[in-house]
Amino acid sequence: MPRSTSLTTTILNKRVLRFVDCVKIELDAGTLLYTNYEADLQITSIDGSTLETYKTGQGYLSHSPINISGQAQSESVNIQFDSNQLDSTADLIGPAFANGHTTGAPVTITKVLITDGVAGISYIAFRGMVNNFSIKVTATSIELTVFCGGQFANFDKSGLYGYTCRVSQQKVYPNDTGFNFAEQSIENIRWEE
Repeated sequence: MPRSTSLTTTILNKRVLRFVDCVKIELDAGTLLYTNYEADLQITSIDGSTLETYKTGQGYLSHSPINISGQAQSESVNIQFDSNQLDSTADLIGPAFANGHTTGAPVTITKVLITDGVAGISYIAFRGMVNNFSIKVTATSIELTVFCGGQFANFDKSGLYGYTCRVSQQKVYPNDTGFNFAEQSIENIRWEE
Protein backbone atom coordinates (compact mmCIF):
# COMPACT_ATOMS: atom_id res chain seq x y z
CA MET A 1 0.00 0.00 0.00
CA PRO A 2 1.55 3.36 -0.98
CA ARG A 3 2.09 6.01 1.65
CA SER A 4 -0.44 8.85 1.68
CA THR A 5 1.20 12.19 0.87
CA SER A 6 -1.96 14.27 0.51
CA LEU A 7 -1.20 16.48 3.52
CA THR A 8 2.37 17.11 2.40
CA THR A 9 1.32 17.78 -1.20
CA THR A 10 -1.39 20.21 -0.11
CA ILE A 11 1.00 22.16 2.08
CA LEU A 12 3.81 22.20 -0.48
CA ASN A 13 1.47 23.34 -3.26
CA LYS A 14 0.94 26.61 -1.39
CA ARG A 15 4.60 27.33 -2.26
CA VAL A 16 5.11 29.45 0.85
CA LEU A 17 6.03 27.63 4.04
CA ARG A 18 6.40 29.78 7.11
CA PHE A 19 7.44 28.40 10.47
CA VAL A 20 7.44 30.55 13.60
CA ASP A 21 8.80 29.89 17.09
CA CYS A 22 6.78 29.36 20.24
CA VAL A 23 8.96 29.46 23.37
CA LYS A 24 7.72 28.15 26.72
CA ILE A 25 9.75 28.78 29.90
CA GLU A 26 8.25 27.32 33.09
CA LEU A 27 9.58 29.45 35.98
CA ASP A 28 8.55 29.04 39.61
CA ALA A 29 6.81 32.45 39.38
CA GLY A 30 4.75 31.38 36.34
CA THR A 31 4.92 30.08 32.81
CA LEU A 32 6.18 32.44 30.09
CA LEU A 33 4.79 31.87 26.57
CA TYR A 34 6.37 33.89 23.72
CA THR A 35 6.27 33.86 19.92
CA ASN A 36 8.02 35.73 17.12
CA TYR A 37 4.82 35.77 15.04
CA GLU A 38 3.17 39.18 14.51
CA ALA A 39 0.05 38.18 16.48
CA ASP A 40 -0.65 36.06 19.54
CA LEU A 41 -0.87 32.34 18.70
CA GLN A 42 -2.93 29.62 20.30
CA ILE A 43 -1.63 26.07 20.04
CA THR A 44 -2.60 22.90 21.84
CA SER A 45 -0.43 22.01 24.84
CA ILE A 46 1.97 19.09 24.61
CA ASP A 47 -0.37 16.77 26.50
CA GLY A 48 -3.33 17.91 24.36
CA SER A 49 -5.43 19.05 27.31
CA THR A 50 -5.50 22.84 26.84
CA LEU A 51 -4.92 25.66 24.39
CA GLU A 52 -1.89 27.79 25.25
CA THR A 53 -1.67 31.41 24.09
CA TYR A 54 1.83 32.49 23.05
CA LYS A 55 2.22 36.28 23.21
CA THR A 56 3.83 38.47 20.59
CA GLY A 57 5.61 41.76 21.32
CA GLN A 58 7.33 40.38 24.41
CA GLY A 59 10.89 41.01 23.26
CA TYR A 60 11.62 37.52 21.90
CA LEU A 61 14.04 37.73 18.97
CA SER A 62 15.34 34.27 18.12
CA HIS A 63 17.26 31.23 19.27
CA SER A 64 20.60 29.78 18.27
CA PRO A 65 20.65 26.85 15.81
CA ILE A 66 19.26 23.57 17.12
CA ASN A 67 21.47 20.66 16.12
CA ILE A 68 20.07 17.16 15.82
CA SER A 69 22.42 14.18 16.02
CA GLY A 70 22.28 10.46 16.54
CA GLN A 71 25.18 10.69 18.99
CA ALA A 72 24.80 11.32 22.69
CA GLN A 73 25.96 14.91 23.00
CA SER A 74 25.30 17.85 25.21
CA GLU A 75 22.87 20.08 23.37
CA SER A 76 22.58 23.77 24.08
CA VAL A 77 20.39 26.57 22.76
CA ASN A 78 20.59 30.29 23.51
CA ILE A 79 17.36 32.31 23.44
CA GLN A 80 17.64 36.08 22.81
CA PHE A 81 15.31 38.81 24.04
CA ASP A 82 15.64 42.58 23.44
CA SER A 83 13.74 45.39 25.17
CA ASN A 84 13.49 47.29 21.85
CA GLN A 85 11.04 44.63 20.68
CA LEU A 86 8.59 45.14 23.57
CA ASP A 87 5.13 46.51 22.98
CA SER A 88 3.00 48.36 25.54
CA THR A 89 1.32 45.17 26.80
CA ALA A 90 4.57 43.29 27.42
CA ASP A 91 5.32 41.35 30.58
CA LEU A 92 8.89 42.17 31.55
CA ILE A 93 10.97 39.01 31.37
CA GLY A 94 14.15 40.61 32.80
CA PRO A 95 12.83 40.95 36.36
CA ALA A 96 11.42 37.41 36.24
CA PHE A 97 14.96 36.14 35.61
CA ALA A 98 16.89 38.62 37.76
CA ASN A 99 14.64 38.25 40.82
CA GLY A 100 13.74 34.58 40.75
CA HIS A 101 15.14 31.09 40.78
CA THR A 102 15.53 30.17 37.10
CA THR A 103 18.19 27.44 36.96
CA GLY A 104 16.60 24.16 35.97
CA ALA A 105 13.34 25.70 34.69
CA PRO A 106 11.91 23.60 31.83
CA VAL A 107 12.16 25.15 28.34
CA THR A 108 10.34 24.03 25.20
CA ILE A 109 10.77 25.51 21.72
CA THR A 110 7.99 24.53 19.34
CA LYS A 111 8.00 25.26 15.60
CA VAL A 112 4.56 26.09 14.19
CA LEU A 113 3.58 26.10 10.53
CA ILE A 114 1.51 29.16 9.66
CA THR A 115 -1.05 28.49 6.92
CA ASP A 116 -3.24 31.38 5.74
CA GLY A 117 -2.56 33.27 8.97
CA VAL A 118 -3.62 30.34 11.17
CA ALA A 119 -1.43 28.07 13.32
CA GLY A 120 -1.22 24.67 11.71
CA ILE A 121 1.05 21.70 12.28
CA SER A 122 3.52 22.07 15.15
CA TYR A 123 6.45 20.05 16.43
CA ILE A 124 8.84 20.29 19.36
CA ALA A 125 12.28 21.41 18.14
CA PHE A 126 13.96 21.57 21.56
CA ARG A 127 13.16 20.48 25.09
CA GLY A 128 15.61 21.22 27.89
CA MET A 129 16.15 23.47 30.89
CA VAL A 130 17.58 26.85 31.81
CA ASN A 131 21.26 26.64 32.73
CA ASN A 132 22.03 30.34 33.13
CA PHE A 133 21.22 33.78 31.77
CA SER A 134 22.95 37.03 30.90
CA ILE A 135 21.56 40.58 31.03
CA LYS A 136 23.36 43.27 29.04
CA VAL A 137 22.34 46.89 29.63
CA THR A 138 23.23 49.45 26.95
CA ALA A 139 22.29 53.12 26.51
CA THR A 140 19.37 52.20 24.25
CA SER A 141 18.21 48.74 25.25
CA ILE A 142 18.43 45.79 27.57
CA GLU A 143 19.31 42.41 26.09
CA LEU A 144 18.62 39.10 27.82
CA THR A 145 20.17 35.83 26.69
CA VAL A 146 18.86 32.63 28.26
CA PHE A 147 21.31 29.72 28.05
CA CYS A 148 19.48 26.39 27.85
CA GLY A 149 20.63 22.83 27.57
CA GLY A 150 19.54 19.23 27.62
CA GLN A 151 19.97 17.03 30.63
CA PHE A 152 23.74 16.65 30.13
CA ALA A 153 24.60 20.23 29.05
CA ASN A 154 25.79 21.28 32.50
CA PHE A 155 26.10 17.99 34.32
CA ASP A 156 28.49 19.23 37.02
CA LYS A 157 25.80 21.43 38.60
CA SER A 158 24.77 18.92 41.25
CA GLY A 159 22.14 21.31 42.64
CA LEU A 160 20.43 21.24 39.25
CA TYR A 161 20.89 17.64 38.17
CA GLY A 162 21.08 15.89 41.53
CA TYR A 163 23.67 13.22 42.12
CA THR A 164 26.63 13.13 39.76
CA CYS A 165 29.05 10.70 41.40
CA ARG A 166 29.08 7.62 43.63
CA VAL A 167 29.68 9.59 46.85
CA SER A 168 26.83 12.08 46.35
CA GLN A 169 24.44 9.31 45.16
CA GLN A 170 25.12 7.12 48.19
CA LYS A 171 24.46 9.93 50.67
CA VAL A 172 20.78 9.59 49.84
CA TYR A 173 20.67 6.03 48.49
CA PRO A 174 23.28 4.05 50.48
CA ASN A 175 22.46 0.68 48.86
CA ASP A 176 22.51 1.95 45.27
CA THR A 177 25.58 0.81 43.35
CA GLY A 178 24.70 2.45 40.02
CA PHE A 179 27.64 4.87 40.18
CA ASN A 180 30.30 2.37 41.36
CA PHE A 181 32.11 2.42 38.03
CA ALA A 182 31.48 6.06 37.11
CA GLU A 183 35.14 6.92 37.73
CA GLN A 184 36.23 4.68 34.86
CA SER A 185 36.21 7.02 31.89
CA ILE A 186 34.95 5.58 28.64
CA GLU A 187 35.28 7.81 25.59
CA ASN A 188 34.08 7.80 22.00
CA ILE A 189 30.91 5.77 22.53
CA ARG A 190 28.95 6.01 19.27
CA TRP A 191 25.27 5.57 20.03
CA GLU A 192 23.98 5.47 16.48
CA GLU A 193 25.82 2.28 15.50
